[in-house]
Amino acid sequence: MTTDLPGIVRLRDRREALTLRTILTAARTLFAEHGYARTPIRLIAERAGVAPQTLYAHFGSKAGVLTGLVDLLDDEAGIPDLLTETEHVTDPEQLLGVLARITRQVRERCGDIVTILRSGAAVSPDIAATQAEGLRRHRLGVEMFLERIRATDRPVVPRAADIAVALTSVDVHDSLVVDAGWTYDDYEQWLTQTLVTALLPHDNGHI
Repeated sequence: MTTDLPGIVRLRDRREALTLRTILTAARTLFAEHGYARTPIRLIAERAGVAPQTLYAHFGSKAGVLTGLVDLLDDEAGIPDLLTETEHVTDPEQLLGVLARITRQVRERCGDIVTILRSGAAVSPDIAATQAEGLRRHRLGVEMFLERIRATDRPVVPRAADIAVALTSVDVHDSLVVDAGWTYDDYEQWLTQTLVTALLPHDNGHI
């Protein structure tokens, strides 16, 4: 019986991670170019330089690739790094600023993935299910920030999660950035101020 050396295992893990990233990058480009429904597994594998069997082994199906894109979104938007950098932040208004920054980075860096999910959800059950999972994760993220605020003993308004989810929605972003031509700096500043005003009661000595 042979045992893999730790260095060999780490190398294998890195290679597997690189393969996964290559497949997802290829799928992201092709879905944006051709649409989800018109992009066959064969074409994704070809663009990624892997065998279709490799793609099936990692993701199971084209729907699995789409779910992988939602996972990729977090990394591409820099969410893990931003959360690590701000893990010791306790000021409620600063915490809402972090939420606004995350929302901005998702829209700015991964707008194509959001568009794929949004445009395809009405015609594809696979995309609709993946979009629903993305929305569920978004709400969980909002609720995490609200719990961090409550832990500081600063109250938040009733239905704060519903309000925050609405304000950070793609519809609000598109109305301001796409339709009205706001810059992302404008959008982030407005979102931060609006979240603070809408979610934090202005009493108990707070302005």
